[in-house]
Amino acid sequence: MNSSEEKGSSDRGGKVIREILQYLTEHPHAKDTIGGILRWWLPRGLVERGEEEVQEALDFLVSKGWMTQREIVPSPKLYGLNPGRVEEIQVFLQEVESKEEGEDV
Repeated sequence: MNSSEEKGSSDRGGKVIREILQYLTEHPHAKDTIGGILRWWLPRGLVERGEEEVQEALDFLVSKGWMTQREIVPSPKLYGLNPGRVEEIQVFLQEVESKEEGEDV
């Protein structure tokens, strides 16, 4: 993979992360499986990127402690917002938005 492909890949992953966090800040009690997240939380253009990319974003958000993951065997994993980290998430989203506005100039 060349550097432009890597950058494009990370940009797409970042977009998925931002969309998930944005959805959760607007719907803080939302919880869903990866299938539900693909169907209900993400804009259609991101859904077409596939389950693998969304799973990577969810794994990252869980590792940061921003989302919770609950597994009830044999059901799929259930994801939701970690309410103790809302302020940190809002700061992250504001920083990303500020960077994007600066790039549009």
